[in-house]
Amino acid sequence: MKLRIFKLCIVFVLFSALVITGCTTKPEPYSFTGDNVSSAYIIIQSNLHHGSPRLRLISYEGINIPRPKSGTHWEPIAFPANNAFRITLYANYEEQARVRVGGFGILGDVVNIAGAVNEIGRNVDTQVTFNCPRLEAGKTYTLAFLKDSGIPGKNRLVLTDMETSRVVYEQEFTVTLGGYSTR
Repeated sequence: MKLRIFKLCIVFVLFSALVITGCTTKPEPYSFTGDNVSSAYIIIQSNLHHGSPRLRLISYEGINIPRPKSGTHWEPIAFPANNAFRITLYANYEEQARVRVGGFGILGDVVNIAGAVNEIGRNVDTQVTFNCPRLEAGKTYTLAFLKDSGIPGKNRLVLTDMETSRVVYEQEFTVTLGGYSTR
């Protein structure tokens, strides 16, 4: 009996350690500038929790970024400074399921269907082209995908200067049945 309790405690401790530290990845720098000394850096913010907006870089001016090694992610990413450019990003957001109404017959079914339509209308799963403005050499910026409230809610890509926390550029995009368009 004592051995069984001891084994359960060990499994619980190992599982807890895996949950706490197993999902972290180590940042690795990546550069699209080569030997160019005038670089600006972008950190792409992506939250891995379900129900949070996620963002991943796909390409810079048509040049695909390679997949990072296992257990790592690209951070920061160096881009040429003082030039506007376009990057392609993968944006993902899935609305978390709400509590369902049960036991009310057809009325409950109608409420559940309305809730499902609401969730589907807010979901985002698409590639987006971000028109990045000129960036200052040596500065670090963050690029985040923000999902506003409402149905379907605005989808915004926000570029922020890390040093001053000032929004440098904001681009809104709309999702239409799996496609995208930028405004």
